[in-house]
Amino acid sequence: MGDGDPAASEVAGGAELLAFAEAAVKREPLDGLRAELIDAVGMEGAGQAAATVAAFSGLVRVADGTGIPIDDGLASASTEIREQLDLHSFNGAANTDLRSVVGGGSKHPNSLFGGASG
Repeated sequence: MGDGDPAASEVAGGAELLAFAEAAVKREPLDGLRAELIDAVGMEGAGQAAATVAAFSGLVRVADGTGIPIDDGLASASTEIREQLDLHSFNGAANTDLRSVVGGGSKHPNSLFGGASG
């Protein structure tokens, strides 16, 4: 997200697509970005972009809900928040062996994904 130059991709409306997708994933306001996206790629393109963002979001939620194991880095970083949310009590928790995970974790869930922890 946001590390590359959208113009370098040669995708029409790349900058607007990237800004829209990032804001949607971060649950930021979309009104102005939606209008810019429609201007850049048209109503149908904006609809396809929104559908793609929604599909990926849904797939992640399904993956999480089915109990796909989390990797060691996220397991370590999320120790404290998983305890606060009592996530170990869910059946899917059995799919990740956390015995080898060491670390304190963060107090703010956004910090797990590179966001601010203020």
